Amino acid sequence: MAITLSCDDFFEAMPELFSMKSPRTYGKTSLLHNYGTVSLTHFNTGNGIAYGAFEGVFHEEMHLQSKEMKEQSFLYFNLGDDLCFQSINDKKTFSMRNSSMIQGTIHEGLHSLGIYEKERRYSCHTLIVDKALLDSLHAYEISLLQGYFQIDAYRDMEHPQRSLLEHIRHQKVLQGPLQELYLESKLLELVYQTFHNPTLHVCTKLCEDDCKALNKAKQILLNDLANPPSLKILARQCALNDFKLKQGFKKLFGTTVYGFVHAKRLEKAKELLEKQEISVQEAALHVGYQSLSHFSKAFKERYGKFPLELKKERKYYLFPSPCMDRGE
Repeated sequence: MAITLSCDDFFEAMPELFSMKSPRTYGKTSLLHNYGTVSLTHFNTGNGIAYGAFEGVFHEEMHLQSKEMKEQSFLYFNLGDDLCFQSINDKKTFSMRNSSMIQGTIHEGLHSLGIYEKERRYSCHTLIVDKALLDSLHAYEISLLQGYFQIDAYRDMEHPQRSLLEHIRHQKVLQGPLQELYLESKLLELVYQTFHNPTLHVCTKLCEDDCKALNKAKQILLNDLANPPSLKILARQCALNDFKLKQGFKKLFGTTVYGFVHAKRLEKAKELLEKQEISVQEAALHVGYQSLSHFSKAFKERYGKFPLELKKERKYYLFPSPCMDRGE
């Protein structure tokens, strides 16, 4: 059963991290010692950009609630395992995969829920950017998700963005003012790299009907991951042309049609191996992999272990050794 905590429970002693009116502040602290190993790094430049990094592992499933947040424009980068947010106000849910980023706005009055699964490694990095600055850089024509939690863009991170975040995470040599100057320079470069991207300005225009059609395409794929239709058939089923399907799907969901099917197949296979008595080959066939070797390789690339290793771990936890039963 999940443990639910309010962010106020552990942020109350912290400064107002992401207020554009706050003075220059920097700090790092450990949080939630009873539930895992989690740290929060915060840096407000005092110049229109504030940064926060939430990293660690929980030993139980955690639901972290936030509410009555002020309106803020943000960039959010995920370097860790997949994670999920929910706007409790309007029941909208958004999932974010590894190595992806979103740009959006938190509106005043948002009551949100961050859902963190146990023993997953999270590495979430937020930049709160002055709204006037962000509006001047804005390159998007629609909001992908509207409401209290508004998403204007969701896509894979580029290599320069990931590299800059890794530099920010692992800088341990500098201290004091030099460290703050270093961080500020990297954050400014991160904002620059995020918006200085020619591909952002070649946007496929999506109207409300297009978004409905693309969501229908997504559901068709989810309904039969093992035997998805071809792009031409899928486009016809959703009343879209091939180009609008391919470009619109990537714009709306941050991945290609093939990439979406590939990721969801592996997620389903992992769920089957964790929760059911099923062989690796049966799991592979169930989600549409005809080659066991291809399935195992893809699984290892996504989850860091082969499917057979996952099954062995499950058996270990389900059936402890006789020595453990005797307390030896």
